[in-house]
Amino acid sequence: MSKLTLATLLRPLRPLAPLGRRTYATSKPSSSASLNIPSTQGGPQAPLEYCSSLVQRLDPEAWLCSYFWPRRERSWYLAYRAFNLELHLITTTIAQPALAAIRFQFWRDALKIIFSTNPETASKVPQHPVALLLADLKRNRPVQRYYLSQMIETRAKILSLPPSSSALESHLSTHTPLSTSLLLGPLPILLPPADPASSHISHTLSHLSTLLTTVSLLRTLPVLVSSKRQINIPSDICEKHNIVEEEVLRKGAEARGFRDAALEIGTRGMDELITARRDLKDTEGKVKQDRAMPIFLSAVPAENYLQRLENLDFDVFHPDLQKHDWKLAPKIWWRFQSGKL
Repeated sequence: MSKLTLATLLRPLRPLAPLGRRTYATSKPSSSASLNIPSTQGGPQAPLEYCSSLVQRLDPEAWLCSYFWPRRERSWYLAYRAFNLELHLITTTIAQPALAAIRFQFWRDALKIIFSTNPETASKVPQHPVALLLADLKRNRPVQRYYLSQMIETRAKILSLPPSSSALESHLSTHTPLSTSLLLGPLPILLPPADPASSHISHTLSHLSTLLTTVSLLRTLPVLVSSKRQINIPSDICEKHNIVEEEVLRKGAEARGFRDAALEIGTRGMDELITARRDLKDTEGKVKQDRAMPIFLSAVPAENYLQRLENLDFDVFHPDLQKHDWKLAPKIWWRFQSGKL
């Protein structure tokens, strides 16, 4: 996109030393640096400003990807991502389940009003910046209420579950609907549901949703350990690699079997990315509909994280993984320009 200036997104390079004891099929070295993030701005009178600053502050990778959306559609995409962050904040900032339930119900009621077929009801949208921008999205694109509601129900369900599932596949089946909603939900913003390519693109995105879920599992682990003294590694993975929770809490990545467990989880995500690319082999890896390419850019930060994790020998606690990678912006730009997943 001609209006995008990559120089404003880049930061000074800090070289990383490669640690190649465990590897995926391929790898590329990456670097990282700090990122200055402003506080949330805007309000009901400036909903786009609010959504944009919220996403930039809490989901900077999605914010970078948003630059490659068409100008008008970008505001709706940011509203979708901001909606996800509002739900995320409920699960991370509200300790009392009753209060969390009230907040979730607020968003259920807001969606009911936004998607109401009664013009009088639809005009009573709550004066919340995210709700106002979602209402504008609904008026202009055939988005489904289903995916937005699924995000609420998945977040509410996860809130009542222990952080660790009995098996990796069980974790994926519980959490993947959230990633699926973030990929398939905004798809009608770019591509009409009646488009012949819509079905194939949706199938490819379903593989990417599993990739995003596995990356989220790995990225959440350091937060859980530091804030709640818990781990979210599925029980079957812990048993396979003889991982002891207390040892992980004390030693981090140096705990017995931990790095191998992180490798196994990361490999599961990389396998889904490879499968998604095989879905596009008939077009030599290119997304068939150019206008749908922005939605595929969500895979770039996920792949970049797994590559950086590999370079750090699968130490998810390494401080460099908590820093912004200045190479991510040009990687997203190049993927957009090439049109390839």
